[in-house]
Amino acid sequence: MSEAAIIKKYNVKIFKPEGKPAGITIFLPGTLIPLKKFKSTYEVIVNQNQIVIAFNKLNPFTSTHDKMAEKVAGVVKEFRALEENANLLPGVKYNIVGHSLGGKLCLMVAAKFDVENVNRIIALDPVDDKPQELTGTSPKTILSNSEAEEIHLFQSENGGDRTFFGLGPPLCPSDRNAAVVNELYPDQITSFEINKGAGHMSYLDTSTESVDEEARTVVHAMIRKVIF
Repeated sequence: MSEAAIIKKYNVKIFKPEGKPAGITIFLPGTLIPLKKFKSTYEVIVNQNQIVIAFNKLNPFTSTHDKMAEKVAGVVKEFRALEENANLLPGVKYNIVGHSLGGKLCLMVAAKFDVENVNRIIALDPVDDKPQELTGTSPKTILSNSEAEEIHLFQSENGGDRTFFGLGPPLCPSDRNAAVVNELYPDQITSFEINKGAGHMSYLDTSTESVDEEARTVVHAMIRKVIF
């Protein structure tokens, strides 16, 4: 398989640093949010000398969360298997950064689908919803199974207030958000931070209020601190 074939098969973009790469990081956007709206964030990751494999869009209406998490593990395995990557970062685990559904998938990959190979995770407003995997009365994914070196959770202060175009339940319900994951798995969580005044969509470049820009600044600082 070629790199072009991997890009087509998994619907991803692959960004490479100018110099010698120090690692591989997966980027996962939120439900149906185009990748381009996270450009400032994945560019910060690339600038950390990371090869970034970024999924263009996550659609839970055409695929289950399990299958999407399996694809994350699969794309890394196939990318490493390319002949030109035979000697690329041998033995180096990969990182995952994700927003909303993407944040949930970060945790699922590390705890269920590629337990031994995930290094660091940054989950932005992870939403454990439809179905609940990590929270609730009978979790199907146990985060304590993860061997990730570090897991960093961010929660927007107002993330539980906003609905989808004013319809339906909150985008990030308070009974299945980052705070709940942090409470359930204190031994696995390296850091938990609330972005004051921020909303669930503050991590998108198209959100331009000062609280949105501050939320992204905080996240970018964390990326520079832990992904290298």
